[in-house]
Amino acid sequence: MNFEFVGRRWNIVSFGEPAAGSPLVVVLAGGGVLTDVFMKRLSDESVPPLWLAAPSDVDWDRDYTPWPSDACGGRAFSGGADEFGKSVAALCEGTRRELCPGALYIVGYSLGGLAVMYFQTKMAFDGCGSCSGSAWYPGWINYLEQNPPKGKIYLSLGGKEKNTRDQLMATVADATERIRRICERSAESVFFRNEPGGHFRDPEGRLAHAISWLCG
Repeated sequence: MNFEFVGRRWNIVSFGEPAAGSPLVVVLAGGGVLTDVFMKRLSDESVPPLWLAAPSDVDWDRDYTPWPSDACGGRAFSGGADEFGKSVAALCEGTRRELCPGALYIVGYSLGGLAVMYFQTKMAFDGCGSCSGSAWYPGWINYLEQNPPKGKIYLSLGGKEKNTRDQLMATVADATERIRRICERSAESVFFRNEPGGHFRDPEGRLAHAISWLCG
């Protein structure tokens, strides 16, 4: 099913046979994340029936970044998460009305993992999953210290992700550990999973692990 909320298109699908009270999970990754491969990984994790929503098209450097930055090797992040968040909020309101889900969760990968934690500090999600989240983002730790998230928090990172030539991105392991400590002071529960490999290994599986823990 495709729907539009505040000018953005969303794909909403069912996993299993969800009913009123089943969770809704918003997935922030690439536009085509809700694939058969992803569904198979959810099945492998014995995830219960739920609703999944993902944006049909996304600009990672704009939609998933909380404020502008050009500190990453000249790569320009325009900081459009607040504008994109209007669509996320409208999506949640619309599905609450039409699908009557129970818990609302949000999970994301890479810059999407940064965005979900940002939205967790601003919206009424029951929990979030940041998978290989871009914890190195300039100013992020300071923001989170001032705006600690609540609810259930899932964090994961590949063991080799810190082994990058980019000096900023190489701080990701230390930054993720600092985030874990911040969340432990504010959140209902926090879980960290050390995944094998580098940043691009098995994103579907990492997202499935997060959803399984949140919905378990």
